[in-house]
Amino acid sequence: MSRLHKTQSGQSLVEFALTLPLLALLLFGIIQYGLIFAAVITVRTASAVGARYAVVGTPTTNSVVAVATGAVAPLLVANNATATVNMNATVGGTTGAKSVTVSYNLPLIIPFVVPGKTAGSTLALSATTVMR
Repeated sequence: MSRLHKTQSGQSLVEFALTLPLLALLLFGIIQYGLIFAAVITVRTASAVGARYAVVGTPTTNSVVAVATGAVAPLLVANNATATVNMNATVGGTTGAKSVTVSYNLPLIIPFVVPGKTAGSTLALSATTVMR
């Protein structure tokens, strides 16, 4: 019995070496998609914050852009976000609505788990909110 045990002593190590890359890829994929999901929610919220700021009072376009791009912090870098504002958008045939679009190029930490992405890739995120 002890001879049989000695011949199979490396089996666990080989099985672990075969399954470790798959488990690591799964773990890194979960982490990367969690970061992408958090960034999408942040960009959507920044767009809503900018639109809300645009409809309350009489702000300038530059101040709405500053509020919308600043709203991506602290999760994302505010200087990398861009915002476009339309102070006279049309919704349902009625003019006078405010539209704020926030765009962000998210650098991928683990790009190989996102289909079609390679090292140094970014993922373009964008959200638009219209309020009147």
